[in-house]
Amino acid sequence: MEEYRSHAHSVSSCKYHFVWCPKYRHPVLNVVEEDVWELFSETADHFGHEILALEIADDHVHLFVQTDPKHSPANIARQFKSYSGKHLLEQYPEIRESYFWGGGFWKVGYYVGTTGAVSEEVVERYIEETEH
Repeated sequence: MEEYRSHAHSVSSCKYHFVWCPKYRHPVLNVVEEDVWELFSETADHFGHEILALEIADDHVHLFVQTDPKHSPANIARQFKSYSGKHLLEQYPEIRESYFWGGGFWKVGYYVGTTGAVSEEVVERYIEETEH
């Protein structure tokens, strides 16, 4: 796992923890788990994200990614959810007909949290105590 990413004019460490569920929280991910891994890997490769951890439960996923600062958390969630959801519904018409009659595989919402190498207190203390 890279701690920092170098860019043309910056250095970054942007890591996000996402959690989201299938629509109606149906416990169907055990059936499509291998495909979710593959689709998430393809998405990460396409957009330049690095999957640091991925856990797929029956009714939700945890995704921990490192990415460039040009990607907002909202865009990252959309990238993973839209691509995988579209393909999962196409690959599993029986699941679509049984569980997702309203369209869409994933719930609209999600959780996102950030992580970093230093705590909030360290940043606040640095800003308050450093002479500028």
